[in-house]
Amino acid sequence: MTTRFSLRASRALRTGVAMIAGCLVAAVASVAAATPAPDDVPSVTVRYADLDLTTEAGAHTLYRRIRLAARAVCPSADSRDLARLAVTQSCQEQAIARAVQAVSSPRLAAVYATHARRG
Repeated sequence: MTTRFSLRASRALRTGVAMIAGCLVAAVASVAAATPAPDDVPSVTVRYADLDLTTEAGAHTLYRRIRLAARAVCPSADSRDLARLAVTQSCQEQAIARAVQAVSSPRLAAVYATHARRG
């Protein structure tokens, strides 16, 4: 059982290149997700060996850790800069989705789905 994984922000999202147009965000993100992340892209290791992912509490705790890690690796944005804010939110959403998929826990996936529906 894997007890840790790394969360990485895509280079395009990190540098803000994808801010050129809203439709480019999805295209750049999908290309960035398909290619391996270079060493200079920020990453955070999320450990969860101390959690029981078969419980609701364990899954919620890991989901919170993943959200915090996504905030750490994705560029921060001032809420007044809507284009940059959209890039940041997209980066975080993609990082969280990849991390949840990497863990392969049905309970964590359910927690993620609940949060994704709420927005």
